[in-house]
Amino acid sequence: MPPVERASLVGFLFAVVFFFAMPCFAQNTIHVPADQPTIQGAINAASNGDTVLIAPGTYYENINFMGKAITVTSSSGAVSQTIIDGGKKGNVVTFNNSEGPNSVIGGLTLQNGSDVSNAALGGGIFVGSASPTIIGNLIQNNTTCSGGAGIFVYFSSPVIRGNIIRNNYSAQCSGVIGGGIYLVGSGSAQIIGNSITDNSTAPSGMGGGIGLNSSGTPVIKNNTITRNIAGNGSEGGGVWINAAQATIAQNLIYNNSADQGGGIHIFSGDPGLLILSNTIVNNSVASSSPLGSAIYAARGLSSQLTDNLLVGPLTQGAPYSAVYCESNGQPIPVFVSNDAFTPNGAGFSGACGGQIGQNGNISADPLFMDPAGDFRLQQASAAIDAGTNSAPNLPQTDFAGNPRILDGNNDCISTVDMGAYEAQLGIASVTFSPNSVTFAGQVPGTSSSPQSVTLSNTGAACFQFSGIGVAGDFSQTNTCSAAGLRGGTSCSFNVTFSPTALGTRLGNLDISDSDGISPASASVSLSGLGVDFFLFPSGNGFTVKHGQSIQITISVSPNSGPFNFPVALSCSGLPAKSSCALSQSSVIPGNNGAMSVMTVSTAGNTPRGSYNVLVVGKSGTDVHSTQVLVSVN
Repeated sequence: MPPVERASLVGFLFAVVFFFAMPCFAQNTIHVPADQPTIQGAINAASNGDTVLIAPGTYYENINFMGKAITVTSSSGAVSQTIIDGGKKGNVVTFNNSEGPNSVIGGLTLQNGSDVSNAALGGGIFVGSASPTIIGNLIQNNTTCSGGAGIFVYFSSPVIRGNIIRNNYSAQCSGVIGGGIYLVGSGSAQIIGNSITDNSTAPSGMGGGIGLNSSGTPVIKNNTITRNIAGNGSEGGGVWINAAQATIAQNLIYNNSADQGGGIHIFSGDPGLLILSNTIVNNSVASSSPLGSAIYAARGLSSQLTDNLLVGPLTQGAPYSAVYCESNGQPIPVFVSNDAFTPNGAGFSGACGGQIGQNGNISADPLFMDPAGDFRLQQASAAIDAGTNSAPNLPQTDFAGNPRILDGNNDCISTVDMGAYEAQLGIASVTFSPNSVTFAGQVPGTSSSPQSVTLSNTGAACFQFSGIGVAGDFSQTNTCSAAGLRGGTSCSFNVTFSPTALGTRLGNLDISDSDGISPASASVSLSGLGVDFFLFPSGNGFTVKHGQSIQITISVSPNSGPFNFPVALSCSGLPAKSSCALSQSSVIPGNNGAMSVMTVSTAGNTPRGSYNVLVVGKSGTDVHSTQVLVSVN
């Protein structure tokens, strides 16, 4: 099974599990056949809020919800074991009495429905003026004459999620629309996460997979639409669009076929039509007119196509074009940041030729992992980081559920990729070395010499900075790019300590990441001491006689930690005819302090009196002093 089909099956199974994990608020549970022999009988007996729980088996019925807000589902959770078979007698399931989202059908196989009147529509499920929830079903082998062989939606807004819709077809009539699903009339249907496969509108219908006809504002998202066929002379193998303000986002549309628009045919566009982030590839059109294998726009009317991969058949053959627009005097679609490519033909042709190089559009081989079915992008793809982040309604996760708007090419700029998948480059892995830095004592109000730490990213992706911060009495400069640190590179931080007070000072150097995937932050622990010194003499007062000298010890002691800077000593304030000298004019207090002996010398004519001799210690701009009382007799 190709990877995309496995992905679709996983999505389908997820929807089924989700459905059966939903809390049950039913007032009553009616078991079929234990309580009621038929499903319709159980519906008739049910009240709003009830659950009709069907035992495994095949039930040949055509059921109508009758406007009731009930859940009809299988008791086993195995979709293939509980089958409602329409027996080609009419629609298998009908919602036509204003049902709302609490009218739920899920976890069942719905097959062999048919619009036997040749005037009705919707072989598998008919939804008319209703908004039910259709989740986690297998809808297969249903037929119709007029359209919507799998599901027909008329002026309605159902939720159609996580279903497999396959092998439904319209073969009796001409001009039918929508082999898998047909939406007609205003509404806001949600068609999300389904596998729409091997449906047909032969012999001459439109929209082998999905048909949209004046269908309001539907959302068609995260579906796999493959191997659907529109009949001879027909349009839109995957999707056919007429006058719909649809959002068609992030679908895989591949290996469908039609005469025109193998992937999508825009019969008549609308300014509200948005075709966004789809991978449309390997769809085929008639070899007699090999135009628009991915997109054929007959009347674009300013519809917008953004961030798509629009790729023709990847095998050599007829000179297909990927995108074709008719020249009919009407506005063509607006193309923004698409890759339109085919190996043996034009990316864009017709009235939309010349788009390459305009508005971010390119034409390059997208380099799929496997063109046969794995449409993730190789790392060398030109479609990586080539979309536009400003696209309206841009999904936050890709087709596989991974985050979108990532840096896919390690340039530290997060940009969405073209197509349904976002390249997963990996994550950043950053570390600081060393992860802690200790500074020696520093005088408050001064700055240390810088110490260096290295930030290394050993991961594959860029670590995108959302913030670089330093806490405490520290500052930093760095050699890093403002955007971030690319995978496989490193940059340096120089950290400086500038204490604002004495004692131990703590802080951190922190970086944080902005992409939401990589480790959130990395940190360096910082510490340092705010230190100082002080002076004191060996006594409180000293006396010296004329013509004699006296020695006084001056101690220089550290304050709050080792003071390992030189302190220059000087003295002043002596009377005339006297002098002072220090045995060491510069000392380093260190851990235990240092001493210098000050000698005060007098002469015979030195004036008597008491004098305050000032001893000054200076270390850089740090100055302290002490006074020594000296009396001359």
